[in-house]
Amino acid sequence: MSRVKLFTVDQAEKTLPLVRRIVADIVTSFKERERRLLARKDLPLQPKAGTETETRAEALEREMEYFEDEIRRYHEELQQIGVELKDFQVGLIDFFSRYDGRIVHLCWKLDEGETLAWWHDLNAGFRGRQPITPGNRARFKGHEPGERFVELA
Repeated sequence: MSRVKLFTVDQAEKTLPLVRRIVADIVTSFKERERRLLARKDLPLQPKAGTETETRAEALEREMEYFEDEIRRYHEELQQIGVELKDFQVGLIDFFSRYDGRIVHLCWKLDEGETLAWWHDLNAGFRGRQPITPGNRARFKGHEPGERFVELA
């Protein structure tokens, strides 16, 4: 079981300036890590000791670790806000919300602007996204009074 924070659309959108910066940092760090990973794959698995190749391989490995640590730190920041990171490469995230009595995701991707436009059921994923419209926007609920989180089975 996991505990999750629930957001209304307005509450989630208020976090987007901060969330956008964190997600942008994740996407950038992920790309930098991938660049170094590809460069490292071009080198021998066990470079000859004392060579320039060994020095380069070690430097790339240290840099990959640095970016992995950065990604982990940023990911933890998102988790503290209550945001679930779905894709490191494109910056896809979900906020939990309550819609007609069931828990759903409010879905947002780094290139989608300053508002939330999509939602989906927990198991539907990105392909199951449906629009947030003026007609259904108010139906996305956050926590009930006195409720701090919801347990998911």
